[in-house]
Amino acid sequence: MSMPLHANAAHAARPLVLVGPTGAGKSTVGAMLARRLGRVFVDLDARVEALAGRRVADIFAADGEAAFRALESRALGEALASEGIVLATGAGVVLDGGNRAAIRAAANVLHLDANVPAQLERLQASSDRPLLAGDREAVLHAMAIARGPLYAEVADARIETTAHPIDEVVDIAAGALALLEAGGGARPQRLRVESPRAPYPILAGAGLLREGSAVAEAVRGRHALIVCDRHVARLHLAVLDASLRRLRPDVRIALHVLPPGEHEKTLDRWREVVDALAALGATRDATVVALGGGVVGDLAGFAAASWMRGIDVVQVPTTLLAMVDSSVGGKTAVDLPAGKNLVGAFHPPAAVVADTGTLRTLPPRELRAGLAEVVKYGAVFDAGFLDWLDAQADALLGGDDARLAEAVLRSCRYKAEVVARDPFEHGERALLNFGHTFGHAIEAEQGYAGAADGLVHGEAVAVGMVLAARLSAALGRAPSADADRLEALLDRLGLPVRIPAGLAPERLLARMRLDKKADAAGLRFVLWEGAGRGRIVRDVPDDAVLDVMRASTASVGADA
Repeated sequence: MSMPLHANAAHAARPLVLVGPTGAGKSTVGAMLARRLGRVFVDLDARVEALAGRRVADIFAADGEAAFRALESRALGEALASEGIVLATGAGVVLDGGNRAAIRAAANVLHLDANVPAQLERLQASSDRPLLAGDREAVLHAMAIARGPLYAEVADARIETTAHPIDEVVDIAAGALALLEAGGGARPQRLRVESPRAPYPILAGAGLLREGSAVAEAVRGRHALIVCDRHVARLHLAVLDASLRRLRPDVRIALHVLPPGEHEKTLDRWREVVDALAALGATRDATVVALGGGVVGDLAGFAAASWMRGIDVVQVPTTLLAMVDSSVGGKTAVDLPAGKNLVGAFHPPAAVVADTGTLRTLPPRELRAGLAEVVKYGAVFDAGFLDWLDAQADALLGGDDARLAEAVLRSCRYKAEVVARDPFEHGERALLNFGHTFGHAIEAEQGYAGAADGLVHGEAVAVGMVLAARLSAALGRAPSADADRLEALLDRLGLPVRIPAGLAPERLLARMRLDKKADAAGLRFVLWEGAGRGRIVRDVPDDAVLDVMRASTASVGADA
């Protein structure tokens, strides 16, 4: 009997098994992925040939398919006993129920898919495929119908290989594996949010995308459109796609991938999502699944609000900023050149599913930006939360799972409570905009350049919160010491606390007048009376606003 193979102990883990139709690239991708991960690559057909001492084609010719399948099951069982290997299987391995059960129990499973035209092109030079005799195109179509649901049954991640060059497929596979190995299994924590449309759950915990039931249960109709950007597609789409197909084989699923960045949150991109819903044939009970950060959540949510006057959206945030802010509460919108979020709708989600395992893939800058919105909740609702954040700052910046999960859940609880009382921002919900009037003006004046050549949203909000605290002190509404303390916490979290160089206070004030938080009575600021005591204030003198911003820009010059 062949002995189990073992990868380097440093990489000891569950085997990674690649399944999918012939011509999908399992052997090529598997070998490249194994090299990248420092793991042992195993080709199951080669193991069968080693057991039999004959080529696969000769086994079929002499003994028939049944004999080959018996050898295949034996070789599979031996391979699955090996730690950390990357195993490329034959296209028909999933036909046996015992094989499917063994693969599902022992391994992380990656489904590499390919459409029939791509298979035909890739198999042109292959003449030793016993099951493809005759009309290859007809045979491949029949196999896709019969085997497709079986691949979906076992898969933890799915990649359509015809849509990507081989190097990109390997990148996506590595990203999917990182998420699959990020842990999970603990019972997710749940909040219930009341909204005018219907109550909806917020679930938070590691492993929710892989386990899949939270998203699957929220999809109530026959059509689902998963929307994400290219960056998130490389990291997390394969896992969500597979889990939804595995748990909801009755749903027709389409994918729409957008370019990344705040500058892409436009009416043109919104139109693309609406066109994708039309191509899907989405009906009134369809669901949009928004996978990603706040840009995707806002844009996809607005498309859901618009399609047939409103269909379900499930928010699946993958950034800390989106988990604690934009995914909860139902605000959806796109930007215009004149300002941020000027065209949109209130459209509460059917569910929010926050897989905290996705936070492990965030660049440090994105994690810090998300922490700005977490700080906001302490600033306006709970001074004790600011104390907790100060005590846990190092752990949060270090990516401590337990501390991040607690920060997410506490933030969602604060927001859920205020949203339930004021779903359409007619009153106290406006407190959630602490720092945002200043922050949005900075973003707009920088042309929503984001990380490319400006501040990302959370960074702009951090600056805005300091300005709001300073304005509160200047108006005699709060002690300066509380503004100092807030600034020190944000600085400790690695966030900017001054207006960036080159932005004129007068221009920023003009931007504020176009902000959606302005109304017929003029500018409306969210200020505070000290830590944990946010207040909505009108009739703030322009001179006071300008003085605070000028002091901030002067500090930039002094720091330089």
